[in-house]
Amino acid sequence: MRKAVHMAVTSVIVGLVVSGCGGGDDGKKESKPSGGATKATRAAQQSPSSAPSARGTIMERSAGSWKSIVAAKSDDDLATLTIADGKVTAKGPKLDCTGTLEPGQKGGEDEPSLTLSCKGGSDGGRGRGTVGMKGDDALAINWKGPEGGFGGPVDSFRRAG
Repeated sequence: MRKAVHMAVTSVIVGLVVSGCGGGDDGKKESKPSGGATKATRAAQQSPSSAPSARGTIMERSAGSWKSIVAAKSDDDLATLTIADGKVTAKGPKLDCTGTLEPGQKGGEDEPSLTLSCKGGSDGGRGRGTVGMKGDDALAINWKGPEGGFGGPVDSFRRAG
């Protein structure tokens, strides 16, 4: 029963974190090109970034550099995450982690798994987790946690850059 309740609470938390938890525009307005901008300038501003398209798999879309949405408060928090060609590096105040991202599916949905090995302190209940994304700029990792436990932490990231 506890495990089912924990899974439900974790799912709600992941949903909130990945959705952005409250706007996040901080009162900033998007800049618009001036009236004198040329067609080439407007085309360059509207061209897709080097980030993968939202139409790809999570493995494809997750490639790049990521920054945690919360400031690292303890030694076992992750601050940055980099994914390239299935290889993963993650760093925190005292952690230095490496690992792999492997394709996977659950219930017919794309759900890759991430395995990390950390040096420099406790891994904070990480080790193996599943990766989910909302759009191209929000990534969350739901960690399995220790054996026999109620699950691990959830790390949420925004694309860096």
